[in-house]
Amino acid sequence: MPRTGPARVFVSYTHDSPAHKGQVLAFSEFLVRNGVDVTLDQWHPGHRQDWYTWAIGGIEAADHVIVIASARYREVADGYAPAGTNLGLQSEAALLREKLHTDRPAWTRKILPVVLPGHTADEIPRFLQPRTADHYPVADFTVAGCESLLRVLTAQPAHVKPALGERVPHLPPRSANPA
Repeated sequence: MPRTGPARVFVSYTHDSPAHKGQVLAFSEFLVRNGVDVTLDQWHPGHRQDWYTWAIGGIEAADHVIVIASARYREVADGYAPAGTNLGLQSEAALLREKLHTDRPAWTRKILPVVLPGHTADEIPRFLQPRTADHYPVADFTVAGCESLLRVLTAQPAHVKPALGERVPHLPPRSANPA
C-alpha cells in the first residue's frame, strides 16, 4: 500500500565540486517534483546556522536518509580523510554510524545509499555495506531511471505476494506401496 503522506528525506553528500553539488541539487529537485519532502542544505535560508544541530534534527525527523555515493564521501565516512577536512560530513557520518550501531535493523532500512550517474557502488562507504545490502542506482532523473528508489520512498513494491490459496491440492501417491 502506498504511503499516505510524502516521505521525508534528508540528503547527505559531500561538496566535492560545484558540478557534484549541482547534480545533487538536480536530483533533490527531481525527488520533490515526485512527491518526496527533501531536506537539503542548499535550500537553507541564508543566515548563520549551526549545521551540526541542523543535521541531527534533519536526520532524526527523516523517514529516510539518502547518502549520495562519491569517492570523497567514502573516504571521509570511512575515516581516511585528514582530520580537519569535510568536518560537516565527518559529523553526519559519525551520527549515521552511531544510529546503525544503536539499532542496525531500523537504520539499515532508513539509510539508503544512492549512486548517481557517473558514480559507482564502489563509492558507497563500507559501513553502509555496498556489497551485502541494497543500494539504489539512479540511471537518470526520470521515474524510470530512479524507479527502485522511488518505490522504497513511496512504499510501492514492484511485486506483491498473492493471497494464500484457500486449500492445498490433493496429490495422491504415484505408486502404491504393496504390503
